[in-house]
Amino acid sequence: MAQGSAELLIVMPTSPRCDAGATKEVIAHDSADVIVGTCGVEFGTGDIRMAVELRINGATIFCESVGEGRPCICLHGGPGTDASGLARTLSPLAAELDLRLIFYDHRGHGRSEWVPVEQCTQDQLVSDVEGVRQALRLGPVHVLGISWGGFLGLMYAARHPTSIRTLAVVGAAASRDFMARAEDNARRRATAEQWAAYRALWDGSLSDDTSFKRAFDTIRPLYFFDAGRAVETNAMRADIRYRLAVRRFIIEHEYASYDCRAELPRIACRTLVAVGRHDWICLVDQAEEIARLVPGAELAVFEHSGHSPQIEERTAFTRRLAAFLCS
Repeated sequence: MAQGSAELLIVMPTSPRCDAGATKEVIAHDSADVIVGTCGVEFGTGDIRMAVELRINGATIFCESVGEGRPCICLHGGPGTDASGLARTLSPLAAELDLRLIFYDHRGHGRSEWVPVEQCTQDQLVSDVEGVRQALRLGPVHVLGISWGGFLGLMYAARHPTSIRTLAVVGAAASRDFMARAEDNARRRATAEQWAAYRALWDGSLSDDTSFKRAFDTIRPLYFFDAGRAVETNAMRADIRYRLAVRRFIIEHEYASYDCRAELPRIACRTLVAVGRHDWICLVDQAEEIARLVPGAELAVFEHSGHSPQIEERTAFTRRLAAFLCS
């Protein structure tokens, strides 16, 4: 399949009748009338949950959504992980903010096809965002990018201005400059065990997917203003699939050259830039830089959060996002 292509899917009926936990097969066709996926539907508290495989730009992408409101594509962070933890964290926002939250694992990640890592460039992943939007037959969408997902969201908004209604990024940076700052902060804040794990995550010395997970679990407390929240939120991350090879490729080949600052003035949609005051990896001044470069961007600093204000200050974060989407 040619680059930039997406197999369009017929999504589920708008109001099917189904018991909680049941599934309903939905036929999905491409232009040649070939089945390319099925849809699992769960009904819990009135929200519709969908899981489907999409064929995007030559790769099979696992996608799930919750809610029936305004479509919002949520881009996960953590190169080499997946969207399952983010989906568990953000799903309640579907009902609270009248959204249809769409989560998917980037190509080469999680439940999506583990394509060769060389196919997982950031440029390709940005093209995949547009492919997902087209495959789901959506008009302009809201986009919410978390951490590295915010990097991709910034590039997507700059390159596909007619496809996006609003952009919100959380804990993001616009260039590779964040890496040196993060290393300095980790050196100062980390325990000896955490520092060793941090170095292993960045210097290529990890041996396999299991060691990747173990190292990331070790440094997770650094991501929180209240380090105890790392343990409290472990259950949200229980299903994450780790792939070291794709993380290593992105760190070595994509992060090393990452700089989208020249693109940011082209972003035409309303933009919210959110950051935790105590974020050690994507700092407040990096969020301020994004807000300066994106015309009319709004900056929201959460005073009692680290890298994840959507977790540590959930109520305040939800309120601020709601105000942004409704203004």
